[in-house]
Amino acid sequence: MGSISFVVVLAQLLGMSISGYIVVEWGWHALFWIGGIMSIAGVVLSLFIFEPKEGIQREPVKLNDLISIMREPLLLKISLLSILAHSIIFTTMFGFIPTYKLKIGLQASDISLVVFSFMIPHAIATLLAGKLLVPILGQWRSLKLAFGLTSFFTLIIPLADTKDWLYVIQGFNGFSLRLLFPLMLGMAIESIPHEKRATAMGVYQALYAIGMFAGPFLAGVLNSYMGIAAGFYFVGVLGVVATLLITIWNKNQIK
Repeated sequence: MGSISFVVVLAQLLGMSISGYIVVEWGWHALFWIGGIMSIAGVVLSLFIFEPKEGIQREPVKLNDLISIMREPLLLKISLLSILAHSIIFTTMFGFIPTYKLKIGLQASDISLVVFSFMIPHAIATLLAGKLLVPILGQWRSLKLAFGLTSFFTLIIPLADTKDWLYVIQGFNGFSLRLLFPLMLGMAIESIPHEKRATAMGVYQALYAIGMFAGPFLAGVLNSYMGIAAGFYFVGVLGVVATLLITIWNKNQIK
């Protein structure tokens, strides 16, 4: 999961890091034209992907099996944590950080530097989570540490009134956030029988998508009434809630 996440983050890094240069040279509309062209290229490449003619033999998922998977306690716990984590990242880096950058006086040309400061540690963390952090601390302690760091660095984003401080905070936040995702991807299906793991992953992804929508939406409402800092405080508190939940669940598991 860490290796797959690294490839995903690398693609995000390449795309987002050149966006500032594109805006400066050709304007904001160029981003969407280039993105559309890349999407068309993806469609063309997908035409060369073929499945075996004989197909893959597997039993169709039954309703009872789906319900039993959705009731799996560990899957539900990890899904809830993932909802909170996706609320944080889609409210900050993929949400209101660009607006906040302009608010403190950064120019469009500075976008790439902010992206680099977040995405490079973000990519490095994918390789370290499973190989170093989990063997030393264990899964639950690793999750608690990552969420604790994420909530702290999210809560202090409104204190970053210069670009240098924003770069530093973004770097630490990118690293701590990325520790979470490959770890949760693995934990979500580890208690599920092998033949049902594809279904469990579908349930997990359907649930964490709630965070992609709900986090930025609620933060946007708060920003409208109380200013842009309110959204960062809101998702920072979500990180604190996640840390408390992990502490409680880990104690229960030990008992």
